[in-house]
Amino acid sequence: MRLKILVTITLLLVSGYSFFWYYMAGEAEDRIEDWTSRQKTHGMNIRYKKLEISGFPTRMEFTLKGLTVATAGRGKLPLFFSSPAITMVAFPWKINHIVTISDGGRLRVGNGRHPRLAARFGKSRSSLLIGMAAGRFQRFSLVVQDINWMSGRRKPSSAQEMRLHMMRPAADSPPSATDMELPLLMKVYFEARDVTLGGLPVAAFGNKVDQAEIDLRIHGENMPAYSADSLARWRDRGGTFVIRNLGVKSAKIGLDLNGEGTLDNHLKPLGAFSSRIYGINQIVDILSRRATFLSPTGKMLLQELKKMSKTEDKGPFPGEKALDLAISLQGGMLFFGPIPVYELSPVIE
Repeated sequence: MRLKILVTITLLLVSGYSFFWYYMAGEAEDRIEDWTSRQKTHGMNIRYKKLEISGFPTRMEFTLKGLTVATAGRGKLPLFFSSPAITMVAFPWKINHIVTISDGGRLRVGNGRHPRLAARFGKSRSSLLIGMAAGRFQRFSLVVQDINWMSGRRKPSSAQEMRLHMMRPAADSPPSATDMELPLLMKVYFEARDVTLGGLPVAAFGNKVDQAEIDLRIHGENMPAYSADSLARWRDRGGTFVIRNLGVKSAKIGLDLNGEGTLDNHLKPLGAFSSRIYGINQIVDILSRRATFLSPTGKMLLQELKKMSKTEDKGPFPGEKALDLAISLQGGMLFFGPIPVYELSPVIE
């Protein structure tokens, strides 16, 4: 008798969960179709050839095949995105966590003939956690492989892998009693490996970077949008960015940097940082071929850099010359100590 009751309860639970899973899948399918249809009123055209739902019983997988996304309309920046297939994975017991998997795709920003950015990428994976109370993303992670892109009329650039992690503080997190800065809006960590920059050398590192990473904190009253007006308001109300660590490595050259900055009146980076630079002999050799350092004064400054450096016994580049140096961003230029090295561009035109 007890066995029959147990079997009956088990069958009821399985049947109830199966009904719940297929009901939620049907609801999600309707909402996806309704949401994509409503985006047309906002100037966004989303199309897909087929929507497949799978993953029973442990998860829900929504695969959009032949996906294209395009923006159009007056005052909107033209954008086009396409992918052969993108799969969104949701979990019935944690509906605020969404995982996205893709085999690749294309992205274009700007008009088709002369885009601001054109990119192709290989396999990618992202994870999005939405805060239930605030109704906005709490954490976001993205890993993309085999990226190729071209900005404006510059030569193509590429990277073997890029990683991006973004996190907002919890809505109910109390401010630190010792924190004199504006509220923390977001933490950002970015890492790239085997990067080749076509026609855009990174100061003394040239066009090839083995690894680059940045650990960034953004402070302000409100998180700015990526527009000139919004960034200007964020800056004018005291917004700052804090670099906990910026590291770049290329062959026998390296840089570790930290400091604080903001934007100037032309929306170019402005700030002051402390750094340790590795491979001074190689850097001096590269800079000595630039027009800025061909004059007697320029040559003298490079020699002073070599005199100020010391040979590293340990660390990431043992046996190489290293130098502790103040780095600043001001007047639209990147300065190594008193030496102007590289002209900066606005973060947005």
